[in-house]
Parts: sequence; C-alpha cells; structure tokens
Amino acid sequence: MIPGAPILAIILPLIGGFLTPLVNILAKRWNHPRIRDYFVLGASVGALLLVVSMAKSVWGGEFLIYQLAGRTPPWGINLAVDGLNLLAALIASGMSVLVIIYSMVFMNRKDGLSKYYTLLLLVTAGMLGVALTGDIFNLYVFFEIMSISSYALVAFTRSKLSIEASIKYLIVGTLGTAFILLGVALLYGLTGTLNIADLAGRIAAINASAGGTPFIVMVALGLFVTGFGIKIAMIPLHAWLPDAYQGAPSPVATIMAGGTAVIGVYAMIRVTYLLFGALAVGSLFVGLGLVTMIVGALMALMQQDLKRLLAYSGISQMGYILLGIGLGTALGIEGGLFHMLNNAIYKALLFMCAGAVILRVGTSNMDKLGGLAEKMPITTVFFGIGALAISGVPPFNGFASKWTIYVAGINAGQPIFTVIAVIISALTLAYFLKAFSSVFLGQRPKRFDNVKEVPVVMLFPMCLLAVLCIVLGVLPSLGMSVVGPARDGLLSQLHYIQSVLGGA
Repeated sequence: MIPGAPILAIILPLIGGFLTPLVNILAKRWNHPRIRDYFVLGASVGALLLVVSMAKSVWGGEFLIYQLAGRTPPWGINLAVDGLNLLAALIASGMSVLVIIYSMVFMNRKDGLSKYYTLLLLVTAGMLGVALTGDIFNLYVFFEIMSISSYALVAFTRSKLSIEASIKYLIVGTLGTAFILLGVALLYGLTGTLNIADLAGRIAAINASAGGTPFIVMVALGLFVTGFGIKIAMIPLHAWLPDAYQGAPSPVATIMAGGTAVIGVYAMIRVTYLLFGALAVGSLFVGLGLVTMIVGALMALMQQDLKRLLAYSGISQMGYILLGIGLGTALGIEGGLFHMLNNAIYKALLFMCAGAVILRVGTSNMDKLGGLAEKMPITTVFFGIGALAISGVPPFNGFASKWTIYVAGINAGQPIFTVIAVIISALTLAYFLKAFSSVFLGQRPKRFDNVKEVPVVMLFPMCLLAVLCIVLGVLPSLGMSVVGPARDGLLSQLHYIQSVLGGA
C-alpha cells in the first residue's frame, strides 16, 4: 500500500478540484485547453491508483486504519478501510475516471468547463470521503460535499428542464441530509461519541442494559433509513431522481447512477448494519426492496423518454440490492453486493449509450427516434449488452448476481421473493426490448441520415464497461473474489469495532 493512501485518495481530487480553475487559466494562456482535461483526468486516475494500492492488503485480511493528527480512535478522527468500503471506493473512483474520459468529448463544446470539472472532482472527493471515513459526522460532511456538487452539475446546462430538476433535487436532497444529521445528533447526544465503531459498541451496551432497543435508538434508525433512502431513491422517496437524470448532462447522470448511488447504498448498509444490527433492518430492507423493485419496473414500462426509462430501471434494480442484503444471510448479502457492483457497471454503460444517442441526434424521446443501428452500430451493440445485463439474461453479469439473490431467497425459506424477482426481471427485459427497438430498429427519420458513430474517446469507456458485463457474467468468480471481502466486512461487525478501537 502507498503510505497514507486512504487520506491521499480523498485529498487528491479535493485539491485537484480547487486547482482546476487555475489550470484552466494557464491552459488558455498557453492555448492548450486539453491541459485542463488531462490535469483533471490525472487527479482522478491518481485517486483510483491510491484506492487500488490498498486492495492487496485488505483482500489479504488486513484492516487499514489511518489516524488523523496521530490521535487514536475514538478520540481522534480516523479512516477505516475493510472489504466493504474498499469495494465502494473502487467503484466510485473507477467510475469517476471513465466519466471524465467520456466528458472530454461529450462536454467539449460546453461553456464553463472548468466549473464542470471542479464539481466532478468534488463529487469524487465526496464519494471517497463517505466510503473511507470512520467518523459518522465526517460521513455526513462528505455526503454534503458530494450532494451539493451533484445539485450544481444537474443544472449545468442551465436549461429549463435541468434547472427545475436541480431545484427539486436540491430540496429533496437537503431534506435527506437533514434527516441524516438529525440521526447523527440523536446518537451523539445519547452516546457522546461520533466514531462509528465506538457508536456501535455503546449502542449495543445501551440495548443490553435496557433489555431491548430504546425508542430514541429506533427514531435514529428511522432517520437514517429515511435520509439514505432519499439519497438512493428508494420507493417512495424517489420522486427527484427521474427528473434529475433526465435534466442532467449524460456524464452527470452516469456518475450519479454508477457512483453516488453506490455510495448511498454503502453508507446506508454500513451505518444501519453496524450501529443497529441485521435483525433491526433485515425485514425492513426486504419489504422496501420488493416495493422498490416492483414500482420501479412498472413505472419504467410507461416511459417514452430513454433517460427516464433508465432512471426508473435503476430504481427497480436498487430493489434487488436491498432484497439481497435484507435477507441477512451470507449468500443474500453476497448477491446484493455483487448486484451493487454489476448495477453500477451496466447502468453507467446504458447512460453512456443514451448520451451517445443524444449527442448525435439531440433528443432522448423514443417516439422521435428509430433506425440508428445502421448509423451507430457500436453504440447499438453496447446498448444491447447493457440491456441484456440489466435484464438478468445469461451469460451477462446481471444474471450472475440476480441468480445469487434468487438462490438466497429460496435458501432463506422465502421462494415467493425469488418468484417476484424473476417476474420483475422479465418485465425489465420487456421494457428494454421496447427501448432497443424504438431507438435502434425500425424506420430511421430522414433527418438522421447523416448521423455518425461517436468518437473513439467516448467509445473507450463504453467498451470497457461492456467487456466487464461479459467477463463478470462468464467468470462470476472474479466478481465474487472482490465481493467476498465486502460481504465479510458487513457481517463481521465485532471485527470492525475491535479493529478500529484496538488500533489494529
């Protein structure tokens, strides 16, 4: 591991974001605007490499602790890295790199790009801060950095649609972070600590002495579930997401679907499982997961806008993740986390494909599209791969993680959950066949006769994601080797507490 990797992974994109306007000025003075783009990409790649450098140690069973200012937990602020938050950090930093590469063409002719890249790096820093911190107040602070930057990015094009979506996202998102902050305040008032591991130990002691879970602890749990539920657009807290994804530039929708959503899931399960225990949240997650899965799929069936369809499909897939984790078994959690990884991959691919279509034809309204397969054959293939993956069709990665969840449901004595999940997968395939046919097949409008495939710089991240959809489907053991330590990190609450408080 690179010395100081946890803190450097957060600081690098944070400082990079603030330096981007200065680099932009220098790039203009030297008449080389690409210098700014390469600087931003370098900061993002650096963060990814720092996260990757921790993988060997963590996957080898080591628990990494970085103490800020040399003060030991729980009195000092610390960064704590196990298999679970390493998985979240890998997804977030990897997605940031791919989105920046994609943006170098998609956003090339937009005004105010130094602001755009500054915000994108701040989102990256916020995501990594949430993933790696061992302090619940700092988790809230980094969540705010990520969220506020996202609000601004949604409104970046300053169109009526994007501004309205951003305002709605701002209002609902602020409500979500307020719930999280109230939960933090309640627990701090009850325990006098903000260290996540110390909180977990003290709440367990309070529950034991009370012979059950006190009302104030249950209120805190409700606040966290509601706050994080808003952030991941869990039904019925989802109203902001379709508008935000539709109004945002496609690279922004991509980082939200493949990055910030993952961080939201991570924060939700880390806080609730560690502080309140699987028994307190398992049934709740299962119920919310089933509702989210069903409603998201039914809403997706009714959409005529491609980006709104992708938004609702993402909501539906979040239900699978909650279902798997809510089952509480090792296999269920493994399936849920594997699906979190896979969902990030194929959702990012699908939004990038949608962005490619929008870049070339200027609309995502499927009623106005058709016949683009001949003009954009590579994008067509990549969209088809993403559509089959999200629908759970073998041999793609979505099937591997969904199958794990199906089996976990049966093994847990709840075959009805598996039946519902399979039916929703069939519905998913139905609305993606509709989308594929509407966009790429049928008669092409004459105004699209001169449409061309997008540049190779945009195709590169799409190709990488498409390859991952295939590789993790054909060789699911590769994905499981990454997800296994994450599963253990979620199941081993006592190990987390002892490792942090013992300074291991």
